[in-house]
Amino acid sequence: MSVLRQRVISGSLLGAGIIVLLVFDAWLATRSVPELSIAGVNVAAWLCNGAITTLIVLVLSALAAGEVTRFIRQAGYQPNRVVVQLFAAGLVIGPYISFNLGRESSWHDESWGMLWVSIALGLAFLLQAVRRGTENATMNVASAVFVIVYTGGLAGYMTRLRMEIGGYEGTAILLFSIFLVKINDIGAFFTGRSFGKHKLIPWLSPKKTWEGFVGGLLVTIIFSVLVGHLLPDSITSLMSDGPLAYPWGFVWFGLLMGLLSVAGDLVASLLKRDAAVKDSGEVIPGMGGVLDVLDSPLLAAPVAWFFWTRIV
Repeated sequence: MSVLRQRVISGSLLGAGIIVLLVFDAWLATRSVPELSIAGVNVAAWLCNGAITTLIVLVLSALAAGEVTRFIRQAGYQPNRVVVQLFAAGLVIGPYISFNLGRESSWHDESWGMLWVSIALGLAFLLQAVRRGTENATMNVASAVFVIVYTGGLAGYMTRLRMEIGGYEGTAILLFSIFLVKINDIGAFFTGRSFGKHKLIPWLSPKKTWEGFVGGLLVTIIFSVLVGHLLPDSITSLMSDGPLAYPWGFVWFGLLMGLLSVAGDLVASLLKRDAAVKDSGEVIPGMGGVLDVLDSPLLAAPVAWFFWTRIV
């Protein structure tokens, strides 16, 4: 089986699985919630309000954190694996817990994430001093915090986007954002393969071309306008007038997702080049590791969150 065919099959199966789970999460958000309290907490309400989305993001980010940690260890540094995994997971789960608690209390506050990173930094310093002394102390601690923020902090904005908008609209916008990021990859690949002649950054990503870059952006903008029109009225009505009036709001959003898709892929390529590896792993046949799938959405997630919750 050719690598391209295997990649298409693996990507299609993975994408279909994630879409089915996200659609199920959106469906749960429209159901009336039964009363199922444990220690005063309505467990059923928590399960119906973003639990599936959070679990998907958590699993993917945890696997990506492991891959990036392996890169750094190959370079000779020793970020503490326990600190990385624990605190990266906390940044993904944090918005889910915060928003569910915030429905009945004042626990929701965006400052919790920064506090969590500060604790991670302090713990990384402590464990470095206790276990390894001063050898590579700066790089070991810095690399641990980098992996936490990169794989946990950025992925946490996917959870935050789902929870802050809420309901099935939150899931729809998250799925729409990821779709645009991935359609940019597809558009750039086929455009570059058909017309690509001028290399984008040869030393970093030899297969990327300027033709593929432009083609990917155009495909993303077109799909943003076409698919965006199919989003629920409760979402599209937010773009009914002003500078974001249809189709311009979706044009700008498609452009942003396209640009961040390319940037995210290049960031991952830079990490892999530094570690002297071609793929981040072998978890997904034909596609490499989880980071090879999650790299573009990671960098796009904070921008998608800011666009929908602060600009729109």
